[in-house]
Amino acid sequence: MRRSGSKPHRTSLTLLILFLLLSAGCQPRYEGRPTARPTPLPTNTTTPTSTYTPSPVPTVTSSPTNTPTPSPTPLPSATPTFTPTPIPPRAATLFPLTAGGARTVDWSYYYISRKETRNDGSLLSLSATVAFQLLDRGIHHETLRILDQDVTVYYLRVSHTYNQVPIETRLILTGYFGKDVPISVLPADGSAYISVRSQNSDAVFEPWRIHQDWQQPYDQRVELFDDLLLSEFERLLADLPDEVIILAHHPIIWPPDEWDQAVLDMSRVSAQAARLQPFFEFDAFNILLGQSDGALAWANYLTASQPIPEGLKEDGMSFSAEYLIIIVP
Repeated sequence: MRRSGSKPHRTSLTLLILFLLLSAGCQPRYEGRPTARPTPLPTNTTTPTSTYTPSPVPTVTSSPTNTPTPSPTPLPSATPTFTPTPIPPRAATLFPLTAGGARTVDWSYYYISRKETRNDGSLLSLSATVAFQLLDRGIHHETLRILDQDVTVYYLRVSHTYNQVPIETRLILTGYFGKDVPISVLPADGSAYISVRSQNSDAVFEPWRIHQDWQQPYDQRVELFDDLLLSEFERLLADLPDEVIILAHHPIIWPPDEWDQAVLDMSRVSAQAARLQPFFEFDAFNILLGQSDGALAWANYLTASQPIPEGLKEDGMSFSAEYLIIIVP
């Protein structure tokens, strides 16, 4: 028994399915482009969170503390302040001594080591060794303005008898650039040294031979003179006996063609600035005027026994030590 119409119905259903499949396969694919109706993306909804608010806490009031009161005791400052120590007087006394076995060495003794004159008889150069009496056993200092530089000048308080008149004199040892520089802080450079020749009175004293030794080349004369730091010489002074004679040698008059070199040395070497300043005079603009009244007074005294002018007597004379000679009994 057959069922009429059943086959065509199945065929048409099959064709319909096939048609739908083909239609679906022919639809275009959209890649990377929005659709006609974009689907809204889900958004992140911020969920409110509870904020912690601290409860007010009472503040702590600090108890009053004792404020320290500054002590009136002075504290040491970072910059040392130099306070000069008074040096008690202690005058040296004489003892018998002769130069070369002939001339007596006393507070008026001197020996001219160099003297040159021009045709008219005026002095061209002059150097001398002069004897001095120590008035105390310390090294004094003062600050001088030399060629626009502060120079601490170190000197001895001594006396020399000029034509039977004793006059206090500054015997200048050396100097150092700076204001009121204590001996204790001097560096060990050339300006801190002085040259000393020491001997006992039983040895023959011949200042001309000592000066010849001084004129030797440095590597030879260093064996004949002691180069002492100023601090070492200060200790030596304190240990000297009451009977002692000190002599100092230095040029006094320079030939004019050596003046420029002398000024150059004064501007560069503090020891030369200190030692040469008593013998030269400058104007307010540091222009060299010539040799000083002090240098001329020394020259007139040593070569012609002329008295020291009253003004220089009142101010005190000055001399310098190119080297020192110390003689004890």
